[in-house]
Amino acid sequence: MSIQKKSLISTLQTAKKANIANAPTTPQHMAVKSMKAAKLMKAAKLMKAAKVLKATKQVKVTKQVKATKTLR
Repeated sequence: MSIQKKSLISTLQTAKKANIANAPTTPQHMAVKSMKAAKLMKAAKLMKAAKVLKATKQVKVTKQVKATKTLR
């Protein structure tokens, strides 16, 4: 196969990829993407809340241990 044909094929493939990337997405695809994004955001919020709760529990335990030591 000649270099010109290879170059033409490569150019056409690149143009096809560019057209696919620039194609507008359908509302259905947008809905799926927004649902996935919402689920990810919810999961991130839950993880953050769990970390805060864990840290709060550790602080309470530490305070209790210190209070117990001072009583002895």
